[in-house]
Amino acid sequence: MERNSKIDKRNSERLPRRRNFLKISVLTGAASLSAGLVSPSFAAPVKKNRKLRIGALAVGAHSFWSYTWGDILSPYGTTVNRGSLETDLFNMEITHVWDVNPEEAQKFAAKVGASAVKRYDDMVGKVDAIAFGGYYEVPWQNKLARPYIEAGIPTYLSRPFAYSLRDIDELLDTAAKHSTPIMATDVYEHLYAATTLKKQIRNIGEIECIHGTCLTHEYPALFHTPYLMFKVFGYDIGKVSIITDNPNESTYLVGTYLYKERENQPTFPATLTMTPRGDLYSMTVSGTKGTESSCLPVFENWQDDLLIHHVPMLVAMQRTFEGKLFEPYDNIRKKTELFLSGFYSASERDGAPVDVGTVPTGWRALPIKPDWIDEAMFK
Repeated sequence: MERNSKIDKRNSERLPRRRNFLKISVLTGAASLSAGLVSPSFAAPVKKNRKLRIGALAVGAHSFWSYTWGDILSPYGTTVNRGSLETDLFNMEITHVWDVNPEEAQKFAAKVGASAVKRYDDMVGKVDAIAFGGYYEVPWQNKLARPYIEAGIPTYLSRPFAYSLRDIDELLDTAAKHSTPIMATDVYEHLYAATTLKKQIRNIGEIECIHGTCLTHEYPALFHTPYLMFKVFGYDIGKVSIITDNPNESTYLVGTYLYKERENQPTFPATLTMTPRGDLYSMTVSGTKGTESSCLPVFENWQDDLLIHHVPMLVAMQRTFEGKLFEPYDNIRKKTELFLSGFYSASERDGAPVDVGTVPTGWRALPIKPDWIDEAMFK
């Protein structure tokens, strides 16, 4: 299994320092800071006789833009991947496109009637919001997004958001400083199952354990089921363990998350297993008074996949672009920390449990494609 290089002691801290980025809480039409700090208010969207101009970044390989979002947001009757819904659902239109591969950007832009740009930051001043759809670009996402966040342009960050705590902290600090709305979620967090499962588990007594599966082939994409789990059960996890032969190209993968004890609820483990086939996810919650389960089968047709699986997240994305946050920024930090705790367990501890809060802020997880982005573009 590939190993990350030894931690650079000059740039790393043994314990992550407590960040002071602004913890923005979701309120109607605005945002307020916790702990009595002054609120950076988001300006109410100006009514325009046009749709929100959206910049699509990372539209090529392994991208939601080319797989689903393009079909949903493309002009009426236009097919990007599987087909058009043949109706206009959103107040958003794709006007500008960038990809690390210029040919992919040109191809996607031609399909949706947008303009391809040469540089990642060429959309500043031309769009109302941006969204990253790619997967391989995430290790460099903090640099790719920075010009837009500094300009106050609402931004959707692709999952799993960052490959170091330092990167996510700097990104969230910048967003708070410039009062920039940020959304960083996985599609599973927006499923109706997240709401129904919360209701179902109210009658099963004390939770004893959770067992789940996720349709994936590597650890970074395991985030689908954990992020759904965090949405339902919260983020108060004490230890994370990831056992795998290779986090970036797994033949087996088991993740264990140990939830902390809380009032009327003893500590309990959640175990999630990779499966290369079967349901998109499954989850069974066992309690002292019963068991509840939830799963999402692979959709039989692409229309249902778009409408049931992907449209709910785009609704939240549009609301974010209009200045209504989906969740506090602190949740984004917690999700990233739990993801990196698992990566640290697999890469540095041979799968041994890692105490959440002990991953050094400067430690960086190994990208799936380390050479995907040429750092020279940021100079």
